[in-house]
Amino acid sequence: MSENEIRRVLLYFEQVVEEHHVNLDELENYLELPIINTEKLEVLLRRLRRTRRELLNGIKIIVDNIDNVKDEKLKEEALGLMNYFYIVGFNDEENALKKAMNKDNSLSEIINSDLDMLNKIRSMIVKFIF
Repeated sequence: MSENEIRRVLLYFEQVVEEHHVNLDELENYLELPIINTEKLEVLLRRLRRTRRELLNGIKIIVDNIDNVKDEKLKEEALGLMNYFYIVGFNDEENALKKAMNKDNSLSEIINSDLDMLNKIRSMIVKFIF
C-alpha cells in the first residue's frame, strides 16, 4: 500500500513539479521589471501558493510512507525529489518571495506566511536529505 501511494504521488508530481517551475520562473521574471503591479504580483503568488500546497500534500504522503517502501529504486526516486526541493526548489522560491517582499512591502504579511509554509515543508523533509 505504501509503495502504491508513493508511486501515485510521483506520477502526479511530474505535473506539479512542472507547474511549480513555470510559476516560479514567471514570478522571477516579473520581479525583474522596474515597476510591478501589486494585483499581478498577487496572482503570481497565489499560483505559486497553490502548487506549493500540492507539493506539501505529496511530500506528506512520501514522508508518512517512505519507511515502508521495499523497492529501492522507488525509494531513491522519492528521496531524490525531496532532496531537490529542499536544496534547490524551495531555496529558489524563498529567494523570489523575499525579492517580491522587497518590491512590494504591502504584501509582507502574506509573503511571510508563504515563507513560514516553506520552512514547515523543509522541516518535514530535513531528516531525509542526503
